[in-house]
Amino acid sequence: MEFHLAKVPRLIAERRSSAILGVFVIAMLWACIGVKYLEDVQGDRRAAERMNYNFAVVFEENVLRSIGELDKALLYVRHSIENRQDTADLSTVLRATDVLSEIILQIAIIDAHGITRASNVGPQPAPAIDLSDRDHYRFHLHNPADELYISKPVIGRVSGHWSIQITRRFLNRDGSFGGVVVASFDPGHLTKFYDKIDFGSSAAISLIGSDGVVRSSGGSAGGYRLGRDLTGTPLFARIQTATNATFETSDPADGQTRLDTIRKVRGQPLWVAVSVDKNEVYNGSLATLKLNAIVGIVLTLIILGAMERILQSEIRARQKAGQLQLTLEHMSQGIMLVTKDLQIPIINSKCGELLDLPAEFIKTPPRFDELVEYEAKHAKLRDVSALSALLPEEIAATDRSNQHVAVCERAMPNGTIVEVRTGHLPDGSFVQTFTDVTKRREAEAHVARLASEDPLTGLPNRRVFRAALDQISRQFRPDVGDAAQIRFAVLFLDLDRFKVVNDTLGHRIGDLLLQDVAKRLQQPLREGDVLARLGGDEFAIVVPSVSTREELEALASALVEAVVVPYEINGHQIRSSISLGIAIGPHDGQNAEDLLMAADLALYAVKAGSRGTYAFYQSSMNKELNDRRQIELDLREAVERKELELFYQPIINLRRNAISGFEALARWRHPVKGMVPPTLFIPVAEDSGLILPLGEWALMEACRQAVQWPDDLKIAVNLSPIQFTAPSLVQVIERILAETGLAPHRLELEITERIFMADSENTLSILRRLKSIGVSIAMDDFGTGYSSLSYLRSFPFDKIKVDRAFVSDLAERNEHVVIVQAVVSIARALGMTTTAEGVETDGQHQFLAALGCDEVQGYLFSAPVPVEKLPELFAKWTPGRAAGKTLAA
Repeated sequence: MEFHLAKVPRLIAERRSSAILGVFVIAMLWACIGVKYLEDVQGDRRAAERMNYNFAVVFEENVLRSIGELDKALLYVRHSIENRQDTADLSTVLRATDVLSEIILQIAIIDAHGITRASNVGPQPAPAIDLSDRDHYRFHLHNPADELYISKPVIGRVSGHWSIQITRRFLNRDGSFGGVVVASFDPGHLTKFYDKIDFGSSAAISLIGSDGVVRSSGGSAGGYRLGRDLTGTPLFARIQTATNATFETSDPADGQTRLDTIRKVRGQPLWVAVSVDKNEVYNGSLATLKLNAIVGIVLTLIILGAMERILQSEIRARQKAGQLQLTLEHMSQGIMLVTKDLQIPIINSKCGELLDLPAEFIKTPPRFDELVEYEAKHAKLRDVSALSALLPEEIAATDRSNQHVAVCERAMPNGTIVEVRTGHLPDGSFVQTFTDVTKRREAEAHVARLASEDPLTGLPNRRVFRAALDQISRQFRPDVGDAAQIRFAVLFLDLDRFKVVNDTLGHRIGDLLLQDVAKRLQQPLREGDVLARLGGDEFAIVVPSVSTREELEALASALVEAVVVPYEINGHQIRSSISLGIAIGPHDGQNAEDLLMAADLALYAVKAGSRGTYAFYQSSMNKELNDRRQIELDLREAVERKELELFYQPIINLRRNAISGFEALARWRHPVKGMVPPTLFIPVAEDSGLILPLGEWALMEACRQAVQWPDDLKIAVNLSPIQFTAPSLVQVIERILAETGLAPHRLELEITERIFMADSENTLSILRRLKSIGVSIAMDDFGTGYSSLSYLRSFPFDKIKVDRAFVSDLAERNEHVVIVQAVVSIARALGMTTTAEGVETDGQHQFLAALGCDEVQGYLFSAPVPVEKLPELFAKWTPGRAAGKTLAA
């Protein structure tokens, strides 16, 4: 039925009487339902307004009756006060006055100064309470008229409950203002009766003063909150017009639209308000509408069923033709049927789209031979043989019993590739289908490209690299007598500290860096060299023809220099470098596996030593690799068992000739190998990630020892660049200072320029957070990097440590004297101190003192010593320290 109903508008357009009559009857039915609903809505609105009005009238009478009862009590008490004997005080008068009312909470008397003098509730005599600030007292103070005052709801200072005060003034015998008689009553009394009446689950009733403040509220929905100030609301705007009215308002407190009726209380500055939720007003009309809608739906279905029977025969005849046309138009292929006499009874829009035919060819198809002529004339197909082969003479020569389907592909001028399939029918006609296979062919080409290309950089991938290496390896076999001859080479490249970039700046920046590195690596290569990305930050190069070792060295140097130039990526300046391992074939391996292993070992040797350079494979590297792996295993166990220890080297203040602090240096006493040099195990710790637990232990141990020293001694601890990648570095330092109790200003953190290489902005942010804790920051090995001066300008370091390379030959090299003098001058201008490292001779000592250096450290004063030997150093350099502070561990 749904399909037939979709045809109704067209049948009406065709003026089918049965369809028009059915639609007219349905329209009249729903028009009647709509009119009935509008009448019900108006009736519900009138009923709600009538109910609101009736309740407002009743509420008004109830309020007047209650206020009248309260006013009678006030007048009675006032009469007793004004006619009291001269000897009778106010408490006596109030006790003698019998005021009985269930709505009065309290009767009180306030004197002319606003002080409570009598009350029928609470302890007797009533405590003197200053109520001079209350509105119900201040109203009568300067008002000579005898008026009844009704206050806003207030919380009683004694009772602690809401109440409304109704007051009248009384006079002394001489006619002067004597005070105020107060009757307090519960505002809930006015609406208590209405809370018990069921006049709608969303109805509310309220008593509102002309000042906009709610005096009482009740009803099923609670009404406006007691004491709420309605000034500024639409309801208060209506009250200000002083006209009884019924209207709609939207309460900003809950967002509901309500039907409100307000009515002025006769003779009082009060208004009663009856409110009901607008949605509940129309519940009856909505219920009737639902019932009528159900009936209307049933009747509509009956009418439509009758129309369906009437139209069924015609629709069924049209249905098949429509379905066929719909199918043809929604096919992803173009289709064309050609009869034996070359007429084209069927051709769909997709066929015209693929063959770029005019729109009129689809509406009024030409003969097939005319279509072929059009295609040839306008060069729509680069090869029309698939169509021209089916002209009359070719068709006559075709064996009509042959059911074979011919398939061919043709390229369109716009680059689209169309697959043409031609199938012959027994009656001599044939069907051609046209399919756009462009994306399929592109996908096949893309798959082939993915199989050999790295998707990020566009370089050949590991599979292509391995295939190229295998092919070259098979071509070169070491012959007798020429084993040392260089034929080809394999280079393994690794981007140094790429993980730092990924961890600090994110993988997107890391990917962009890899793309830039790939472009730079291609620049020094020659035609025929194969550069591939193996994955991550690893690259490899096959040099198929090389003559000398010097040629390879020149290529390696060019690659290193191309990569080391700083990168500007999305506003970040990034410095990076590469390490290269080189294997020469066929000398270093007879097959691809051996050469790959040799190049990998050479690369490992570079990373274990000085990164950012290259190394050729040597047979001794196997032993070095095994030794390094053993060191890593032993170091891991030593860190887990806390077998490392700290040595301390004193830092001497040249002006005071006294120790100003110590630098903590990690030492590893191997149970078999003895003392392992830090230059050996620290790089292993950084590469393996052990530097994080090792560094945290060193910080904790150094602070734990330093807290026992005199308060003016500092402890300096080196921070590795790897530690800066840990997101919790600042929290770890805060925790260590809190646990050890060391004052933050006594901790000095030493960093090098390597920390700035990945992301200077992120590094500066971390340094500023550390500075805010109170710790000192020193730049170590100053002058050995690329841009120390820019870092000094970006961050207020506390100290600059002059590298030992400038100290070792101060007496022999005048340029080093100039450099040290410049560093001291810069530091002094920036408010920083300077410490010279590696002082070993008296001459160096005297030079540095003369140049104005603040501090020195080196073997001239003391080698790093274990903690148990610190008291000896302290006694030597700082005699006479105060008792109670020792350097003992």
